[in-house]
Amino acid sequence: MTRLGRAAICATVAAQFLSSPVFAGEPARLIAHRGGIVGDEFAENSAAALQAAIERGYWMIEVDIRESKDGKLVVQHDEDFRRFYGHPGTVATMMWPEISQLRATPGQTRPLEFHELAALCKGKLRLMLDTKPPDHGAAFYRSMVEALEKNDLLESAYVIGTDESRRYFRGKARVGLPAKALKEADARGEEIRTLYFLFEHGRDLDDETVAWAQHAGIPVVPSINIFHYADRASHFEAARADILRLRQLGVTEFQIDSVYDRWLRE
Repeated sequence: MTRLGRAAICATVAAQFLSSPVFAGEPARLIAHRGGIVGDEFAENSAAALQAAIERGYWMIEVDIRESKDGKLVVQHDEDFRRFYGHPGTVATMMWPEISQLRATPGQTRPLEFHELAALCKGKLRLMLDTKPPDHGAAFYRSMVEALEKNDLLESAYVIGTDESRRYFRGKARVGLPAKALKEADARGEEIRTLYFLFEHGRDLDDETVAWAQHAGIPVVPSINIFHYADRASHFEAARADILRLRQLGVTEFQIDSVYDRWLRE
């Protein structure tokens, strides 16, 4: 098939989806990057940021998970605690009793252990799980699954993070893959409709890829994060353009930094 022919088919599929009642006017489902509403009041991955996301009507939060020296699952993006806690120690070299004494600026909140976070989300928010390197032992993942199952969060979870994490959760929860990997899985005969979701930077998602995923029945989840637009004169205008373009294509789920939710909550 010619490139022009493929484009015509994708355009037809996109038009069908945009005109269908499934996508026409369907509200956006917001996934808060960095664990909630993050800004001058709340540190990322904090209980306060999580609660603010609940109050603002978010559907899910994306959380970062690392392992402490004593094997605790710590909700923390960076290797160390310098940015919000002013502490040079790393998650991997500190014990949980020491970590739990840290206080963030802003907010004066302490780091969360994953089981605590899961309990706070029960019945209120779904979870997108971003496990951080290095690789982890079986006990790390068993502990994650225990917390998720206890709080009825496993089946509804989205998983990104490391390749190891994606392999472990495949078949237990939906796993995020970019378009190239999804199409390769499809070619291998995998049940992509039930196992995966499409996860790519919003600025990189084109009309043809969105139409293909929608036709295959795969959730499309673009990430709209500040660091994606560092090379743009205005990250707000660039993010807004991508959000509006993707909404017009029928995309309903967005993993975003909360500064951009104004264009998805109107």
